[in-house]
Amino acid sequence: MSEELEKYFTTGEFANLCRVKKQTLFHYDEIGLLSPKIKKENGYRYYSYDQFEVFQLIALFKEFGVPLKEIRILLTDKKPRNMITILKEKSFEIEEKIKNLNHLQAIIQTRLQLAEHALKTDFSSISLQSLDEEKFMVSENILGEAEQKYTAVIPDLIHYTQLHKLDRGYPIGAILARDQIQKKEFYNYKHLYIKIPKGIEKVHYHVRPQGLYVVGYQKGDETEHAYNRIIQFVEEKGLKIGEYAYEEYVIDEVMADGIENSITRIQLQIQSQ
Repeated sequence: MSEELEKYFTTGEFANLCRVKKQTLFHYDEIGLLSPKIKKENGYRYYSYDQFEVFQLIALFKEFGVPLKEIRILLTDKKPRNMITILKEKSFEIEEKIKNLNHLQAIIQTRLQLAEHALKTDFSSISLQSLDEEKFMVSENILGEAEQKYTAVIPDLIHYTQLHKLDRGYPIGAILARDQIQKKEFYNYKHLYIKIPKGIEKVHYHVRPQGLYVVGYQKGDETEHAYNRIIQFVEEKGLKIGEYAYEEYVIDEVMADGIENSITRIQLQIQSQ
């Protein structure tokens, strides 16, 4: 091999350096995207190390989703200003993709935590628990409203959280007032709610107060049975029902085979002594 060619890579060597098949380099040559620095009459082709930098840029643009035709134009008309413009555009696109992926990861982690918690929970249990204060984004007051109103606020909540990327994978919950519990109007909710990230201020909030709650579980549509057990527990402990009960799925139809196998956690507020 001549001293001149010792500075260059054969097609196979260059393909190995770039971690692609030789056919990829042949194709890039055919479309005028990246041609060998040297083409010998005997058919041998040689690439320089400088062309590896060009190949990396091509691979980068491909990763961005830029078509090969557009990449060829960029490399033909090489100007710093053009390159700055395209790199800024793609940098912005990557930031948006990262945000979307982080958002999806947060949803997956929530679903994972809910599933793992469900495996460890005895759904026949009733217990007295001290819960921290928590803020929920809530719907408008739907107490006593017709069913059409109830079904209308669900899409409103979902669409708002999706539009503003506030969804973290939590199912929609419901707030039941004391009067409705005592009247056994278990589907006459005051608000629907959904958990969202902390620090979001421009939404309609409800604060679940810190304090004692009786926590029990409802399977499927056995609502009255679940509340009767919880109320009996409250009375046996000599406690008094607080202002609200908070209902939220522990196992929803994402994890349950049919709504009859879903599990709802009921957190009944207890009056402070």
